[in-house]
Amino acid sequence: MASAEIPKRIIESHTIYSAHLSEERNIKVFLPPQFNPADHYPVLYCHDGNEFLTHGRIATIANQIIFEGRLRPIIIVLIAVSHAHRMDDYALYGARNDAYISFVLDECLPFVENHYPVATDLSGRFMAGISLGGVVSLEIYIRRPDLFSNLLLFSGAYYQNVKNRVEKLSEANDLDAFMVVGKQERVVKTDHGVYDFYTANRIVRDLLVTRGAKIEYKEADGQHVWGFWQSQLPDALNWLTQRM
Repeated sequence: MASAEIPKRIIESHTIYSAHLSEERNIKVFLPPQFNPADHYPVLYCHDGNEFLTHGRIATIANQIIFEGRLRPIIIVLIAVSHAHRMDDYALYGARNDAYISFVLDECLPFVENHYPVATDLSGRFMAGISLGGVVSLEIYIRRPDLFSNLLLFSGAYYQNVKNRVEKLSEANDLDAFMVVGKQERVVKTDHGVYDFYTANRIVRDLLVTRGAKIEYKEADGQHVWGFWQSQLPDALNWLTQRM
């Protein structure tokens, strides 16, 4: 007997006007196979949402492993980045960092929670980010641990100001995070010069663990590119399954 065919992905698109950013922002929402609006689902919010969808193939990967029974059905919210303002929005102390975080917490979350049957508690709410997206994910946890304490952090761009920020934390007992970095991310060209993200991720991991955080940390062969992060998504989603 032939195996059942994987159902087509269900992705819905929305445009939200952000008063905090004074602009429209697009989000895409992945709904799991056999989605039932009467059910209640855990939810994963992703920065760089369009890139998570196209380069990371997160919807395709999640769709398949949910269908195969290896991941509990989950809703994934893909928040589009403003490429013109990515550094301003995501970087710690960026010019629009406060406004972007306010958009996510005060505008995006309520919109999603009003339109979809998603978890509104810590145990069912997750956030993911790559590079600077990992930085803003961590900052959101630091500011609002009552809203987000479960993070997927891919190759975080942990510059010195981020290390200083984490070092000042008295504790991080409620943080549960999956961290992954490429072994070849020691010499990464950025807009601010060459940086060693491999060592930076190790330092931030140690700082968080010392403050009580529960960290599942992974190093694998890979560069600071989407091909690497896509290859790590199955492990990251498996980590989610163990917490849902």
